[in-house]
Amino acid sequence: MWKFSIPALFLCLTALDGAELRLLLDGETRKVPGVKYFSSSIRQVPGRFGKALLIERRTVNSFAPADVVLSGGAKLSGKSNHLVMPGNSVAALPLPTIRPGIPGTLSFRYRGQGKLSVTFNRKELASFQAGPEYREAAVVVVPEDDAGTLRIRAEKAAELDNVMFDKGIGYANTYHAPGKMRNVDVIDVDPALYSPGKGAISCWIKAPWLRRDARYATAIALCGVQPASKVKRLLYICAWSNSVSLGVPGIAGRGVSASCGVAELPESPDNWYHFVFNWERKGKNMELAIIVNGEKVFHKSGVSPLPPEHGAFGIGYVNGAYLNGILDDFGLFSSPLSLGEAKKIYRSTRPLKELFPR
Repeated sequence: MWKFSIPALFLCLTALDGAELRLLLDGETRKVPGVKYFSSSIRQVPGRFGKALLIERRTVNSFAPADVVLSGGAKLSGKSNHLVMPGNSVAALPLPTIRPGIPGTLSFRYRGQGKLSVTFNRKELASFQAGPEYREAAVVVVPEDDAGTLRIRAEKAAELDNVMFDKGIGYANTYHAPGKMRNVDVIDVDPALYSPGKGAISCWIKAPWLRRDARYATAIALCGVQPASKVKRLLYICAWSNSVSLGVPGIAGRGVSASCGVAELPESPDNWYHFVFNWERKGKNMELAIIVNGEKVFHKSGVSPLPPEHGAFGIGYVNGAYLNGILDDFGLFSSPLSLGEAKKIYRSTRPLKELFPR
């Protein structure tokens, strides 16, 4: 049983309008007041401010040596899936059970000479010119049928490492050995920190699906809050069909949701985006807003009941969906943030713990 110290949990920071910063995840430490479970598989990587959290989807590397058909002297071995390819050699991965229209991604590091080509069912998807230094490659495969064969062909001698094929995603995850499923990347938080009546979340996200030219962004989840005795979520922040949404349940299954399309996002030279997600109940209505990079505001208002209890608060993974990106400076506030505050956070070169000191 997890026990929390109420004074420790609510040692709050204060925003300009009096909103309390009830939870802060800055990526620097895993020991955070209010966090019940912090997956050990979540990696700490360079972030917007110091370290950040890399949260990735749970997948299986399907490029297993036992399933790959090699010809022309090609050899595949080792935990890092090291593929040695003489000139005019091929490594083929038969995919007898795949879902039409659902993307998968082949990724690898490569070096050597000449051209490397990737085909699926004899159709060329991409080609790469190998050189003396390792380079990164990622090829998205969108099958039209329920079976097919993925092939890598080397024109001249080449080496590939970290060869991986992940089904169901349209971008490359970090490498993992074939045949083993990744752990769940999730952060469980004390739900008492969340107020269903009003609040805000401020965070920085860098992810492949946030690019304005992203093609395959589905089932991305930043966080979700669930009731103790009901199935529906009280709050969810996710991306579906290339849009970012903030939503709460509605009446007769009709929820209230504010959303912004990925194509509507402002330009970001370093691919980092700052989001503020606001929610506030006013009478029978729930007011929702998404503020992007301190300037673009997406608003929605609608009727929504206020569930009396909540029992689970998760960050990074919700109901089979993952953030699939880097999360930094995640702050949960007790009240909505103004556009001015969102702009201040976005434009500052300092993290939340310095903007709103104790």
